[in-house]
Amino acid sequence: MGYEIVRISKEQDEQAWLDFRENGIGGSEIGTIMGVNPWKSAIELFYQKSGAFQSKVDYNTPMFMGNILEPIVADLFEFWDDGGNLIHNYVSGLRQRKLYEIDGYVLNSDYPNMFFSPDRLIADRPVKRMSNLIHKNIEGIVEIKTISNWSAKQWEGGMPPSYYLQIQTYLMGLDVEEGYLVSLKDGRDLDVLYIERNREVGDMIFNQVQEFWQRVELAREDPDNIDQYAPDPDGTQSLENFLKEKFKNPEEKTTLADDKIVQLAKEHIELSQKAKEVEEQARERSNAIKMYMGDNSILDLGKNGKVTWRQNSRGIRIFKNLFQD
Repeated sequence: MGYEIVRISKEQDEQAWLDFRENGIGGSEIGTIMGVNPWKSAIELFYQKSGAFQSKVDYNTPMFMGNILEPIVADLFEFWDDGGNLIHNYVSGLRQRKLYEIDGYVLNSDYPNMFFSPDRLIADRPVKRMSNLIHKNIEGIVEIKTISNWSAKQWEGGMPPSYYLQIQTYLMGLDVEEGYLVSLKDGRDLDVLYIERNREVGDMIFNQVQEFWQRVELAREDPDNIDQYAPDPDGTQSLENFLKEKFKNPEEKTTLADDKIVQLAKEHIELSQKAKEVEEQARERSNAIKMYMGDNSILDLGKNGKVTWRQNSRGIRIFKNLFQD
């Protein structure tokens, strides 16, 4: 196992940063390859890594605020304990752990075509020098997220799979057993989730990355036939949007379907009809619930949760069924 730190700054040389990322897979991209990222499909990532499309990073307000708040959240986590004594520890200077930031990307010779960039490391000494970047000096991996209350509600069913896979990737790449997902919700609530290394998941991640990267290399060698190396389509909205952009200038020509595409066309019609029927049945039930609620905004379902039908800022009533079995 051999480590290397590649020091490269997006702020100082964005093109060099993009070029580096196009020649491997990072932890934040694992969820996309594994098909659990609702915002990006594996096909879109494939075309970007293959060089058919230039990667675009739109630096928006949430990303900006995340970068600004990241060191603050990291500092708070140094004083956090699971006993709820964060404020006392902070005021009293009772640091529970020491976090270090890696100034660059970590490469591990055991995991080709991958790079690792955890937000922070829990370590017993600084990790600026290569000699200190070995697993016996590292106690844990820390990934930091700043999220809104609306985003936090999406976590009610558990940690987002993309974040779990991202941390498992870093645990694998740096040969560490423990990780933490530290999130700041609405700028005030610090939440900490502990993650143990899962070697089976790590093996699955590595195998998926190698299979995906083989597709990328074949596409780079045969750019005229790039489409035949792409991953299978998925059902994400992000892929639908990507395909609209990729094929936005159609030609008035006809292509002949093979047997597989004919079958897919048949299944699409059948599923669309079923979806329409299910949508109508769901609407019938929601209308019946609304009739029962009348002018009331909340319907108490007892141990099964509740239904809300509240006005939003524009005066429109929004129906939410929060039934729990």
